[in-house]
Amino acid sequence: MIKIPYGRSDFKSLILNGYHYVDRTGYLRRLEESGGTYLFFLRPRRFGKSLWISMLQHYYGAEHKADFRAIFGKTDIGQNPTPLANTFLVLRLDFSQIETRTEGSTVTGFRNNVLNGLRDFQTTYPYALTKEQMSEIEQEEFPAAIIQDFFVSVRNNTPDAKIYLLIDEYDHFANELVAFDLERFKASVTGNGWVRKFYEAIKNATGQGTVERMFITGVSPLTLDSLTSGFNIGTQLSTDVGLHDMMGFAEAEVRTILEGVGVKEADVDKVLADVRAWYNGYLFNDEASNRLYNPDMVLYFAEEYRKTQKYPKKMLDTNIASDYGKIKGMFGVGDQETNDAVLFALLEGQLVSAELTAQFSFERAFFRADFISLLFYMGLLTVDSANDPIWHFRPPNYVIRELYFRYFLEMTLDRANIVRQRVDLAGMTLALAQRNDPGPLFEMTSQILKGLSDRDAMGFDEKHLKMVVASLLFSVQQFYIRSEHEVPEGYIDLLLLRHPSNKPHHQFALELKYLKKNEAKQLKQKAAEACAQLERYREDPYLNGLQDFHAWAVVFVGDEVGWSGEVV
Repeated sequence: MIKIPYGRSDFKSLILNGYHYVDRTGYLRRLEESGGTYLFFLRPRRFGKSLWISMLQHYYGAEHKADFRAIFGKTDIGQNPTPLANTFLVLRLDFSQIETRTEGSTVTGFRNNVLNGLRDFQTTYPYALTKEQMSEIEQEEFPAAIIQDFFVSVRNNTPDAKIYLLIDEYDHFANELVAFDLERFKASVTGNGWVRKFYEAIKNATGQGTVERMFITGVSPLTLDSLTSGFNIGTQLSTDVGLHDMMGFAEAEVRTILEGVGVKEADVDKVLADVRAWYNGYLFNDEASNRLYNPDMVLYFAEEYRKTQKYPKKMLDTNIASDYGKIKGMFGVGDQETNDAVLFALLEGQLVSAELTAQFSFERAFFRADFISLLFYMGLLTVDSANDPIWHFRPPNYVIRELYFRYFLEMTLDRANIVRQRVDLAGMTLALAQRNDPGPLFEMTSQILKGLSDRDAMGFDEKHLKMVVASLLFSVQQFYIRSEHEVPEGYIDLLLLRHPSNKPHHQFALELKYLKKNEAKQLKQKAAEACAQLERYREDPYLNGLQDFHAWAVVFVGDEVGWSGEVV
């Protein structure tokens, strides 16, 4: 069994304790050869950015020179290191944990994170920054003054030393501000805001030769435009095709991990297919040769499988779900009606197209292309294809698609004035899975339709009905849901398969029909049409091979169930 480094981001500890490491150190060479010295690299949450920052810290930090062979000896870069290895004083800052509820807590959190980084620096390099100097720096109130005093002290103490500045999650707190307090975001980051002043102080240090190199990670370029207007020396490498695989796993690497945690040779292809559906799909440049797996999701699955030799009860770790669950905040940025149209298109399985926004400016209008680009950077969309300058986007995998449906359900219940906590989603889903009883599902759908306003109900059709039913089912991880599943005779509205981690239970094909109230005379015809479709679909060999398989049709007339029945 290999040791799975799930949740570990300290590179030295990971290597010295024998955890499995997918070697990405060769990309250090590419970064140095790129010609840029002040680099920005963006990837979605939980994509290995912190581990990468830790690896840079150990590779370039002068304090790790004696341990270089122990840490890097078996890696690509260790076999052929560059001249810059272990030649820098490394300052590492991490802005991932900042309380953003108020302006004061945000500034205080940012200030404290800066001071924490400086304290670690002082402990590591006491000859470059004395305790007395650190005490004086701690008296400063504003982050810009703190970092400016720091650079002055280091330059005076060690005029020939060079700093490699590493910043992890540079935009984490700013992304949260954009989602719930756009005006405070603008005040902090644009114009004479305190965040911009902080980065201007860093730019001054680069001009004076104190900071020779820098690597900044984050999720989105939301703050780049505001920062680079005063900090205009950075190079954005996030969509560079040569660095596409620098973070994330390729399929062959995932196969190795699955084999390493005990997946039997006879089962590995099936397990890999499930893992591919859940966690694969990320493409950050249409010219890249392969799609990437989210590494944290894969390691979560692998660690659970290693311990139990079974699929995890939940295919998505709760910690990851909470990170990506901030989708609600993202849909509140910009024009709500435009954003809802993008959501509906994605739920219908359509591609959404836009020219990728490389840098955002909140001094102009926030357009549809900006919103789609934001979802791409957050990992909620990925590249399907491109016809330059237009890129075509889709959800990368099942996990993200599930999150969209969960958000849609939350939005729909809110519009229907239904309290989420009063809806027995688990009971409704279990009635279907364990008793072959879709009644509670159809009743809940009817209740939602009754609660929608006349405006929401205008233009309501079968596509919207399917969205509502699917969102109810996606809310509980009982089924693996395929929308518009293709069979020789057509497309099944919803195919509900047993979730891989569940014990055997009923599986379903659902055919959904919708009539407006003034079309009620067509009920018998619609019901016959739905039954005929399901009878044809049941001839498919794949469906015939499913255990405990049932086919149900339902016709809604307005907000009522007009007819439902099982097709045997």
